Amino acid sequence: MLYQEEEMPDQSVKQVDEAVVREVIDSKNIHTYFQPVVSISTKSIVGFEAYSKGGGGDVCVIDPAQLFHSDLNPNLKVDVDRLCREKALGQFSPIHVNYKEMLLFLNINPAILAHVNIGSQVLQKQVASMGIDVKNIVLECPLGRVNNEEVLDFACRYKEFGFRIGLDNCSVDDSFNPAIASLKPDYIKVNRSFYAKDVRTDYSATMLGSIIEAADRVGAMVIAQGVESEDDSIRLLTAGVHLQQGYYYTKDEDVTTGDPAKMFFQKIFATYDKYKKVKRKLVRRKKERFDMTFKTVNSLCSKFANMTEDRFEASCLSFVSRFPEVVSIFVLDEAGEQMTVRAHVKSAEGREKSSKVLGMTKGVNHSVHDYVLYLDMGYEKFVTQPFTSHFTGAEVCIISKPFYNCEGERYIVCIEMPYPG
Repeated sequence: MLYQEEEMPDQSVKQVDEAVVREVIDSKNIHTYFQPVVSISTKSIVGFEAYSKGGGGDVCVIDPAQLFHSDLNPNLKVDVDRLCREKALGQFSPIHVNYKEMLLFLNINPAILAHVNIGSQVLQKQVASMGIDVKNIVLECPLGRVNNEEVLDFACRYKEFGFRIGLDNCSVDDSFNPAIASLKPDYIKVNRSFYAKDVRTDYSATMLGSIIEAADRVGAMVIAQGVESEDDSIRLLTAGVHLQQGYYYTKDEDVTTGDPAKMFFQKIFATYDKYKKVKRKLVRRKKERFDMTFKTVNSLCSKFANMTEDRFEASCLSFVSRFPEVVSIFVLDEAGEQMTVRAHVKSAEGREKSSKVLGMTKGVNHSVHDYVLYLDMGYEKFVTQPFTSHFTGAEVCIISKPFYNCEGERYIVCIEMPYPG
């Protein structure tokens, strides 16, 4: 219910005027702002995150660096937190009356936990007094503080009470897996370090995929925070993140409509329509790439089909040089035993690996691998999940396909190629 972590004011104010803070508390002069959390896939608003400023409307009567300063007296910190929460719940209450599934995201302030009685039920009473079900409240823990015992205990305890729990402001460089495993949150918010155009790299894209996978394992949903543009939104949708929040969804809207839940829909619908066009184009291109890849695989199988077994190895070496899309290639017999060396392109500097580790020598048994097992089950071909090539360092896959040679014997060709997805 305070500032979002990435928007927290700096602590440049050296002297804390606690009298001014107390005046704000006594007068309850706190204004709550809502930022929507939207679902592009369902074209709906799923909830609002609340954050607060001292003052009314657009007028801030106190420097945020004062109101939320780390040097405030602990009792004042608790009072500020509770007042901000009270205001947020009060403003959310009429929305809840009309939209029973809507969520309210409230930030946990770890600084007050040591100063609150462990049996305190102030939060539950505040929520109940507004007629709001606890399952509609998401308490957000800053990721950097989840390993703090007080924060973890608080989150776990309130999860048992029925509140939902969120991890807030996850960064690409954070060690998020332990926190996700220990807390098992309902929602995980990722910041712009995962997807912003000016910082996006192969590493950040990989880490975004990793946090989505980690979320799936515990049944959590990923929310992208700080979305600033349509490009941001489309990039996230393409990566599989459909829950989003940020300036992009509020900057053109009239906040005086009186019903925040009816706002933003035009932008959501427009973004969804554009993403649908982008997605169709991506799927079309993906199909074209797979078609071209399978065309190469079929061509190589046809060549092997006209050979005797003793020519397979020389042909593998030849195909690597003749077909630029082939990273490595080898042939197995019907039982999955390797009949040829694994011919491959020249390894990138520093990527040399043991031939036995990579299965590059004759006699290696591949029968337990999916690219053999699925063919045994009747599949015409098999494409592995993408992985990083030991030879090139690029994203590749292995495509396997059975063939019969000119003598009528069944073999399997395995071809490492750039992943066409």
